[in-house]
Amino acid sequence: MDKERRKKILVVDDDPAQLALHKHMLRSCDADILTATNGREALDIVLRDEPRIVVTDWLMPEMDGIELCKKLRSHEGIRFVYVIVATSHAGPEKVVEAFNAGADDFVAKPVNETELLARLWAAERIVSAESTLAKRTRELHRVNAEMAMAHQKLNVANEKLKRMATTDELTGLLNRREAFERLNDFAQASHRYGHELAAIMLDIDHFKQFNDTYGHAAGDYVLKETARILRARTRSSDKVARVGGEEFLLICPGINGENAMKCAENVRAAVEHATFEYEGAKLNVTVSLGAAAWNSSYDKPDEMLKDADEALYVSKRSGRNQATLAKHSCEKTPQAEDKSADAEPTQPSVVRTEKKATATP
Repeated sequence: MDKERRKKILVVDDDPAQLALHKHMLRSCDADILTATNGREALDIVLRDEPRIVVTDWLMPEMDGIELCKKLRSHEGIRFVYVIVATSHAGPEKVVEAFNAGADDFVAKPVNETELLARLWAAERIVSAESTLAKRTRELHRVNAEMAMAHQKLNVANEKLKRMATTDELTGLLNRREAFERLNDFAQASHRYGHELAAIMLDIDHFKQFNDTYGHAAGDYVLKETARILRARTRSSDKVARVGGEEFLLICPGINGENAMKCAENVRAAVEHATFEYEGAKLNVTVSLGAAAWNSSYDKPDEMLKDADEALYVSKRSGRNQATLAKHSCEKTPQAEDKSADAEPTQPSVVRTEKKATATP
């Protein structure tokens, strides 16, 4: 704080008489007058005491005034210092050389006291203006830094809100609303460009018994472990969502009904053979699945979901722990679709695994 409150002027000259004369001339200045006998000593004083104005002789041993100017301008640890060079060699070439080295002003020897004081007062105005500018710059940097931090916090908060709005809190999967939005996007592409698309509805068998027998914490454990298996057993392009209490939805772009059944069977087998153990009790967890693939008869994704959901209920009514493919998902061409027009629309054909339902927990 003292460095900021009390101004300092450094006088540099290898002649003790000149130093004494300059100090006498500056007696009226409200400043601490520091002295040095060469440029190297002056550089150390600037680094230590931070004077803002330097009056230096040109010709000195070890480091002259011109070299001192260059060092002051090139040193990253030194803020702005106003430098006045004094010399008896005041020709135009010397003046140009001093300014090129980084000097701010030039005064001829023998130095006139009135002229020196006038140049010092001008230097003080410039130093003061520079200090004000530097302070404003620092304040601007501070404000910018605070704004950047606030912006970063806002981005984090927005990302958190986005996750909360699009994911299921318990499992970390997509929630129902986000899943249906993603499905709608895929369905539009399928409707417009003929892209293949499948949806698989999945339900944990006898889930209520886990809650009734072991408590809701056990039910949450089963849900989270099932979600983990679904993520591990599906492609990165597939979208996995929890759409109800124990109901999940797999959105599988780029595959037909046959491959949807392969995916469903892969998931079913993975859940059946996984180890579910809660507080020392081994839980027997299985899932039932219903799959449907996009076809030309669909106008909206809800129609495909309805078929997948009906196929799921066929799996459940047929003993659980199996997968069923919806009837229309077996059709390959519009001609095949016409041949099946007289079939019962609400009873999807069954394409299930040979796996029998296992015992309840």
